[in-house]
Amino acid sequence: MDNFLFEMASAIAGLLGTFAKALSPLIIGLIIAYLLNPVVSWFEERIKSRGFSIFITYGLAAAGLFGLFYGFVVLIVGALPSGGLGYTAELVAAYFEDAVSAVSDFAAKHLSPIIEGRKDAEAVIRTLSSDLMSRFSISSLIKTLSAVTGGLVSFFIGAAASVYLLKDKEHFINMWEKLMVLTLKQKPHGIISETMSQINSVVATFIKGALVDSLIVAFLSSLVLTMLHVKFAVIIGIIGGILNIIPYFGPFFGMVPAFLVAFFENGPAHGLIVVLGLFLVQQLDSNYIYPKIVGSTTGLHPLFVLMAVSISGYFFGIAGMLLAVPAAGIIQVLVCNWAYSRE
Repeated sequence: MDNFLFEMASAIAGLLGTFAKALSPLIIGLIIAYLLNPVVSWFEERIKSRGFSIFITYGLAAAGLFGLFYGFVVLIVGALPSGGLGYTAELVAAYFEDAVSAVSDFAAKHLSPIIEGRKDAEAVIRTLSSDLMSRFSISSLIKTLSAVTGGLVSFFIGAAASVYLLKDKEHFINMWEKLMVLTLKQKPHGIISETMSQINSVVATFIKGALVDSLIVAFLSSLVLTMLHVKFAVIIGIIGGILNIIPYFGPFFGMVPAFLVAFFENGPAHGLIVVLGLFLVQQLDSNYIYPKIVGSTTGLHPLFVLMAVSISGYFFGIAGMLLAVPAAGIIQVLVCNWAYSRE
């Protein structure tokens, strides 16, 4: 019986995964429209044209992403590349390939003494190096290009779908409302609509704020690490920006690779200076940037945030820690509404 239930759950999960993959362009479109809708609405209030507002919003988003990409390229190269986009992509690829080689060299240099005496020490290093370098082999490159191409196709289809979703959003909202009216009675309809509105407020503000904050921290961290002459500063800065979404633990996790690289390259003094530089970035973020962009969007007490991140991290790893705060905010909305309905 247990095996049957496990197989049934696996089959359902596989089926849902297949549907999600097939509908990925639509899901991407919904996410893009969800994130850009406030900007489109802001422009529409001022210029009274939704089509032109959508055009301006997407133009600004594309320019921002392009500028951010070249900002990181400047940090990687040390100057603005003189070649075209293909040459710039080659520089970025070479940068990441050098990072993989550096990790392999680090393993050979520092892990060998740790496991010295074991007969399989050289095999461990050889396997690790082979695994890292295989990621840049011809077959791996073809698989990566295929995956990237498929992802880009889904993204552009989703982007086109998001334009239609934004252009005719009232039509789709009315369709949703009609579905709710047909399937639910008046009281459940009102409760669900109010709850979804509250969840939307929590999640939308958190996601948009966290993404912007993460990009700012990634750029500032990369800039500080570049100024302190830390190898692969951009990669470490990007990792730090992503991990910064995790409350409390994220900034600490982001400092660890920076300290290790600086420590093994130039000694403990340089490592401590690097940690101090990133600590100043985190102080700037936590005291000025984050409160302005995100603020207390979930209304959760810091103790509950800490518990949510710890529990989610234990069961679901890094992904759980990234999603812990919005998930806890949603749970809080549901619990509070349930409690009010029983009064």
